[in-house]
Amino acid sequence: MRDHWYLVFCKPRKEMQAAKGLEEQEYAVYLPRLRRRARRSRRISELEEPLFPRYLFVSPSYGEQSLAPVRSTRGVSHLVRFGGECVPVAGELIEALRKREDPQTGCHHLNLAPLQPGQRVMITAGPLAGMEAIFQAQNSEERVIVLLNCLGRGTRTQVDRHAIAV
Repeated sequence: MRDHWYLVFCKPRKEMQAAKGLEEQEYAVYLPRLRRRARRSRRISELEEPLFPRYLFVSPSYGEQSLAPVRSTRGVSHLVRFGGECVPVAGELIEALRKREDPQTGCHHLNLAPLQPGQRVMITAGPLAGMEAIFQAQNSEERVIVLLNCLGRGTRTQVDRHAIAV
């Protein structure tokens, strides 16, 4: 287990490019990934995306390896710093993240807690983001029916299951 990791902030959607470039420079790289289902063109497909969009973890492979080349690696925006110093991330945190990965895919899975009718939820994405609603029913594997309070009356609408939080 490595003791010190550092947090790298990547350019938009360039996490894989940054990870590959850092590995080519012999850094240890950890890019936690999330596997989830998403609707694309009326089809549901499995997507693999970064668990923390635009972030990855890097660790020098040997004791005296400098972090300076990290900044100029393709796909990297900068190392995350506090007070001008690169702050190390504990190796225990990286190990805890790795233990939660699926051993076959190496990905984290989005496990959504079951909802009960009448339960209050918050819409977190889409045009209704930020609105509070009441869960009514599961319409399909990917969609739910919620009750919104619009202009003093309840309005039923369907939203993506991944777009609501308890």
